[in-house]
Amino acid sequence: MAGVRDGGIDDETLQELRSRATQLLLKEDWREYIAVCTRIVDGASGDCRVLCSALAHRADARARLGDAAGALADCDAALAADPAHPAALLSKGAILRGLGRYAPAADCFRAAALAAGGGGADEARELVEQCRRLEAQVRSGAVDLSEWVLAGFAGKCPDLAEYVGPVEVRRSARGGRGVFAVKNVEAGATLMMAKAVAIGRGVLQDTADGGEKMVVWKDFVDKVLDAAEKCPRTAALLHTLSTGEEQQDDLVIPEMALFRQEAGDLNLSDGNSEVREKGTQEVLDVDRILKVLDVNCLTEDAPAADVLGNNGVINCGVGLWILPSLINHSCHPNARRTHVRDHAIVHASRDIKAGEEITFPYFDVLVPLSKRREASSAWGFECKCDRCRFESEDFILKQEILKSENDLVNGADMGALVVRLEEKMRKSMVKEKCKAFLRASFWSAYSTLYDSDKLVRKWGRRVPGEALVAESIADVVGGSESVLRAMLRGSRDANGCGNRLEVEDKVVRIGRATYGKVVKRHAMRALFRFALDDNNNINL
Repeated sequence: MAGVRDGGIDDETLQELRSRATQLLLKEDWREYIAVCTRIVDGASGDCRVLCSALAHRADARARLGDAAGALADCDAALAADPAHPAALLSKGAILRGLGRYAPAADCFRAAALAAGGGGADEARELVEQCRRLEAQVRSGAVDLSEWVLAGFAGKCPDLAEYVGPVEVRRSARGGRGVFAVKNVEAGATLMMAKAVAIGRGVLQDTADGGEKMVVWKDFVDKVLDAAEKCPRTAALLHTLSTGEEQQDDLVIPEMALFRQEAGDLNLSDGNSEVREKGTQEVLDVDRILKVLDVNCLTEDAPAADVLGNNGVINCGVGLWILPSLINHSCHPNARRTHVRDHAIVHASRDIKAGEEITFPYFDVLVPLSKRREASSAWGFECKCDRCRFESEDFILKQEILKSENDLVNGADMGALVVRLEEKMRKSMVKEKCKAFLRASFWSAYSTLYDSDKLVRKWGRRVPGEALVAESIADVVGGSESVLRAMLRGSRDANGCGNRLEVEDKVVRIGRATYGKVVKRHAMRALFRFALDDNNNINL
């Protein structure tokens, strides 16, 4: 005869429920799995071992459905019954780690290591070390992907945490809101690391096929809506973003506490009642969220957004990163973003002063003014950065700019175009920064010239060296793979850029502007392979 437990559940029923739970686990039917675990919890209150195990399993399932609060409550209930229950400690640690609470997560894993034995203890100790590294990232923003890069992106991508550096959201002189530096930041330093709310990626057989892109987009939208339904904090963050229909001055300036997950706080603690009220409403405003996505999504195939480690597999990627999406565009940017799996790392591409607005390019800015205006119009704004104003308002160079744009479109001799533009700038005594603006705008002409031995032989003596032009452009648009390629190729023989050590320092500086400080110097060459053919490598 089956034994009856104190809570009213007998051994036979318990075995049936466990067998049912195993089936649901394999099917990943988490809601039914939770229901079965609940029956075990309700019927096994007199058996501490069974109770704690069922609570830990239910916590895992609730975490998978995005119910972090419910999952933690189950873990705490299990630990109240048995403070050293390994499964409950591991489950709570995993939930806290997923919430970015790395220090308390490490405490749970450390306790689990003491409670567990054999391989379980070793695994828990590894998790403690992982949390220690992530906690350091949260505090400093320091990332080292050197070994992963040197291994050719083989194996698992190193763990990344979310980090909010010395920045805050303020009213922008450009209109609306922007993200500003609150202290001086040196080039290459990380400004923020953000995990995507959701990402849509795919490999399109024919990139002209809009139908395939729509499949990626629909899948992405579904992921965003699912994330917002599961997490009130995510829903609240979504409501900080613009739909593109508001008056610029009406946009709410969100408290930075929304973006920083403070220790010990699993709810919204920013004090921004308006945002919190909108974000936690029971029924999501789907139409509003769709408008938010239209305005705020970032594409991973943008010139400033290489996906490290994709090995060429992805040719269509879109994602939503909340805080980075509040950064405004400029054709004279001071920041750049790089995508590493589902994280967007934003770093300073040149020195940024305290109080300066942070900007990065939404589109390719190594093109003439007319092309940039078309691109900004497609995004729904008109860029009025100092570079765009100079190119549209400078009376002396206006005709030369228009002529050069026409020559570029009509396929004229690119060497002649570059020589004429350089001579016009020299005669007009254009400032160095403005020279760099124009070189950036007509970079395709410069790169065509430098790529052609015939054009270099014909015009080379009348134009600046490739490395000098690349350095000039990097100073005003930040890093770029094509500019980095030119700097590396043009600096092989120093080419008037200084001695060997000076040249190498310049190369590393542009590399930092391009990728940020994500690798040590000894791993920089591996990153440079993105920009170089094997024949163009230099020794660093």
